[in-house]
Amino acid sequence: MSDRTLNRRTLLWGTAAVGTAAVGACRSEPADPPPGGGRGDVALPDYLEFSEVTPDIPPANENSVPGFLKYPNPPVEVVTAPPGDGTPLKALTTASVGAPPAMNKNQWWQNLNTQLGADLELQWIKGDDYTAKVQTLVAGGDMPEIIQVPSLPRLDQVLETKFADLTPFLAGGAVHEYPFLANFPTEAWEETVFNGKIYGIPRPLLPIGARLEARTDTLDDLGIELILTDGESFLDLCREITDRSADRFAMVQPTNSSIKTMFGLPNGWEQTEQGLRNEIESEIYPDYLEFVRGMWDEGLFHPDSFQDPPLVPLFQKPSFVLFEVGGAGFTRAMPLYRPGAPTLTVKPVAMPKLDGGGNAPVRTGSAASAWLGINKDLTPDRIKVVLAMMNYLAAPFGTKEYLAVQYGKEGRNYTLDGDGQPIPDPEGAAEMFPVTLFPGSPNFMYSPEYPEITEAECAYEAEVGNEVRPNPVRGLYSDTQTAKGQQLAKQVSQATSDIIQGRKEVSSWTDVVKQWVSKGGDDIREEYQAQL
Repeated sequence: MSDRTLNRRTLLWGTAAVGTAAVGACRSEPADPPPGGGRGDVALPDYLEFSEVTPDIPPANENSVPGFLKYPNPPVEVVTAPPGDGTPLKALTTASVGAPPAMNKNQWWQNLNTQLGADLELQWIKGDDYTAKVQTLVAGGDMPEIIQVPSLPRLDQVLETKFADLTPFLAGGAVHEYPFLANFPTEAWEETVFNGKIYGIPRPLLPIGARLEARTDTLDDLGIELILTDGESFLDLCREITDRSADRFAMVQPTNSSIKTMFGLPNGWEQTEQGLRNEIESEIYPDYLEFVRGMWDEGLFHPDSFQDPPLVPLFQKPSFVLFEVGGAGFTRAMPLYRPGAPTLTVKPVAMPKLDGGGNAPVRTGSAASAWLGINKDLTPDRIKVVLAMMNYLAAPFGTKEYLAVQYGKEGRNYTLDGDGQPIPDPEGAAEMFPVTLFPGSPNFMYSPEYPEITEAECAYEAEVGNEVRPNPVRGLYSDTQTAKGQQLAKQVSQATSDIIQGRKEVSSWTDVVKQWVSKGGDDIREEYQAQL
């Protein structure tokens, strides 16, 4: 029996003792590395629930996360001494934001260094330049102690030669030394396994990521009821919303996954009697394209939808009303959107099956958004210190340590109101940088100024979380996907755009699939299939 067969919710929010015993009982010896360099099997880290904080809204099913209406007051303090030994921690990660003030002018950074017991010498590189930078560092051998690992060619070989095998430090009960890391979902650790070894620390993701959100304030103003029973009722909703003269359209994301779920398309891949099949190979896919093309022809999408328009101001106006977002829905986004849209209220939408008969199964996504590898040249003692500092940075919600990591220094970066709720300071917030990537903490719903948003997101997950469509290759590795996947996806995306906008016929999709198969799709399939 493998750790991977355990039910996610048993591991996440069941009784800690039961979860730990189950993992221990199921532990198995690592298997031989799979042919072609795949994940392999390993004794994954035990799950230890952090039970010092009780959610206001417990998870309703194994695909939902806890909800908090308020930050615990007082917060729980769980770390008795700084984990560092005074030696600076050199690290490299990626982010999509600019640089904060330097350490000597940054009280948030200085406070975090004090809590860690060592200076966090963190460098981050934006977007497209990151992978090239990591490749240069790996090739030159001048690597920092810890790196967010991107998709690299022959990644399994790079890990074997350049990164530390963390299996002795984290597998099974060894992770108990780092209880905040042990609080991570078991599935997230799968993303760090290559050739039967654990090579990193994951940043967990919500099981249900993408969700369609509706501007309920706009719908109320228009007198539109949000009732979806089938594909036709969805089209009717989009038609009622759309008014070209008012510059208001139903949507701005023609290829959003919500419409795909309505058609029952595979979640990336599906396992059939003939083996793996990609969603674009499904016999349903042309019908889906025809449907979306019809929506485009009717003008239900914003005319700039394929021009990468700025979504925040368009939704604030609103120039569109149905918005597919990722992560924890609008629990984190409301402070960003509300200033430009004072009446804004939102609600997640449960998509119906195309022909009716209930909700369409929602897609579950990757278990981790990123993961961190440790330099192989470090001594075992230094690896333990680095892991201890990573453990601190993964402090759970509701703790004093979480406030230090995610909010900064009290009185400078944030204050506590009369209810003990953290209120970010606008000036002090500018000092913060995206340490949530490093490595973050398990997922939850929390929106301190908008508890109704937390309630709505949790209610949505309670409604749809029992009927999900997983991706069968989640957690698997394909070298061809790493090398060619981005280019293949770009070609498929361009063909999809051409068909939806009427530049090509739906019948041309057969040739698109053939091209995808011949240029790498079949190789990706075979590499995944070998691991399954």
